[in-house]
Amino acid sequence: MPEFIHARDIAAGTLLFAEGDPGDDAYIIESGLIEIAIGTGDTRKLIASLGPGEIVGEMALIANAPRSASALATVNTRLLVVRRGRLMKPIENADPVMRLMIQIIVERLSDASRWMSGTESSVPEAIQQARREAFGEVRDIALGRLRIERELRRAIETPQFELHYQPIVSMHDRSIAGYEALMRWNDPVKGQISPGNFIVLAEETGMIVEMGRWALKKALSDHAAMVRIWQRCWPGKKIPFVSINISSGQLIEPGEVARLSAIIVDSGVEPDQIKLEVTESLMIHDPESATSALLDLKALGVAFAIDDFGTGYSSLSYLHRFPIDTLKVDQSFVFNMLNDTTSGRLVRTILHMADDLGLETVAEGIETEAHFEKLCAFGCTYGQGFLMARPWPRFDLEAMLENGITW
Repeated sequence: MPEFIHARDIAAGTLLFAEGDPGDDAYIIESGLIEIAIGTGDTRKLIASLGPGEIVGEMALIANAPRSASALATVNTRLLVVRRGRLMKPIENADPVMRLMIQIIVERLSDASRWMSGTESSVPEAIQQARREAFGEVRDIALGRLRIERELRRAIETPQFELHYQPIVSMHDRSIAGYEALMRWNDPVKGQISPGNFIVLAEETGMIVEMGRWALKKALSDHAAMVRIWQRCWPGKKIPFVSINISSGQLIEPGEVARLSAIIVDSGVEPDQIKLEVTESLMIHDPESATSALLDLKALGVAFAIDDFGTGYSSLSYLHRFPIDTLKVDQSFVFNMLNDTTSGRLVRTILHMADDLGLETVAEGIETEAHFEKLCAFGCTYGQGFLMARPWPRFDLEAMLENGITW
């Protein structure tokens, strides 16, 4: 079975997805029956009953927009789950299942195109025109998406990416404790493109795996150079750590953890100087893969941080299940903590909970002295934000290390 498909059994009465849920995956029915409906309660309307060989939620493979209907198993059902993130990676082989899936998608889109074009003679011209305009908008969005994907692929191959580093300081004496590696895209025509405009796309297409591999190797190489400067300028001082973001796509990709491990070992950087940042979503969506991947990397001696803690999910069970060392408090909480009582209590609660669990903490987005002082009073371990420093290219950070290590 291809790597982008796995089997799943669901019991009769299981809601596969509801209207408005994220459209992450598609499903091929191997056995059983799925009802597709719109509305809920008294307004629920059955629109289709699908059986073996049919596909549920296939439009998720084009774009992970919210589900437009609900899907309910009416009997015990076995599904083949088509994982969008892996299927939509650049096609590198002639896998017949992948060809079949693409053919089905194209046929469905062609049907939609004919309907949206209003070829039925009985449809009034005004409605036909509205359909043509709506389909034109969809087409423009799709073509724009394809253009950005091509540009992103070109950026990886050129390469047009670089890393900037934002210092992370100790809250008790404002000395540099580490720095986070942040990816930047310098397009030759558009200039610097914000990560918010390409990271999600990279994750959806699977390109994030290759980009993440490059970022890890580059960050460790840069860190090794900065360590030499540190040892020359500040002998006897504790060497700072480098914090590097790892996506969920990297950790669930078959064989990728072994590649990341090899990069870490080959870098020559001491593992206790490496901190890998992951998001809460990995812990919730694929806990088995997360456990295996994190433990394999943890065996090398690296540390793990949960990025943007508190913004994703309410479950805290992963704090004892996974080998986490640090919680990074999301900047939205930090920004609002002085003016919003709830945000302030959340920050204090997270910091106290982390202390009770023996975890270090990093407060992100510190922009004022008032924020800094409040976080110190709450017992935060480290701080990161524009008050201390913006993200800098490597050579600017090296110059800073040579001139001073305290703000």
